[in-house]
Amino acid sequence: MTRQTIVDRLLALPREIAIAERALLATEEELRKRKSDLQAKEDELLSNGTIDGKNGEIRAAQLRSFTGFNRQEVAFAEKDLMKAQVDLRLLNTELEALKAVVDLLKGAAA
Repeated sequence: MTRQTIVDRLLALPREIAIAERALLATEEELRKRKSDLQAKEDELLSNGTIDGKNGEIRAAQLRSFTGFNRQEVAFAEKDLMKAQVDLRLLNTELEALKAVVDLLKGAAA
């Protein structure tokens, strides 16, 4: 990596980090929405009498069987959130590494 490449990358990273932070916020919001949808579906099933198990284990199993799609949507949103977190962490790590390289180059120039 040349000095100019390092400078260019250091100048580009703040914007990329901001984009990644916005993406992270969007995925967090999507996860909240999916969890809310799941809760609403469970509430509907419980209140309309669809779930009629005699004990908690049976009711929980019935809920899982009727909310498979919603649960899958939550799982996908959780996966997207983890990916967004990793993307942001990688950019921040790159920024810190480049700062360390700049410090080393300063020391070598002195």
